[in-house]
Parts: sequence; structure tokens; C-alpha cells
Amino acid sequence: MAFLSKDRWDNIDPKGLLAGVPELVMEVLSPSNTVAEIIDKKTVCLENGAREFWVVDIEHRQVEVSTPDGRGTTYKASQHIPLFFAEDAQLAADAIFS
Repeated sequence: MAFLSKDRWDNIDPKGLLAGVPELVMEVLSPSNTVAEIIDKKTVCLENGAREFWVVDIEHRQVEVSTPDGRGTTYKASQHIPLFFAEDAQLAADAIFS
């Protein structure tokens, strides 16, 4: 899953190709994911323009939000995740798991 700003969406190549990575990338963990695979995906995305990389862990009902500056915050089901693309907006982590 991913999020693109309207500006990025409006500037997609006429052939439908997106240059770079979305501003927000979300990886939903599955049993087949390895720790190395998630770290690699996160690194590639954050080093190439993503503002946030979310790892959604359905089993533990939590979301780890990482940013290019190396910070990471884990939000549990009862908490709210601030949304960088909508001023003062938050997403209830519970909404992700329902």
C-alpha cells in the first residue's frame, strides 16, 4: 500500500510510470516476510524519497512508523498515528485492524 500527494499524482508520466517512491509506503507483515527483507524495503524507500515507511503487524496489532532521519515510533491499537499529509489529522491505529 502507498500514498501519493496530489502533486505527485498529477505529474505521473503519461505512460503511467511513477518516478521514485511514494511519500508513504506501508508494508503489511505476512508469515513469509523476513526481518532482512523488511529492513531492505524500508531502507530503499526512505533513502529514495519516502517520508514515512509503515510496517503493519496485524498479529500484534501495531504499526511501526519510520522516517528518513532514522526515527521510528510504534503505535499500538489504542493509539493514533499523526498523518504528515493532512494538517492536524490522525489515524486511529484500531481502524487499520478492523
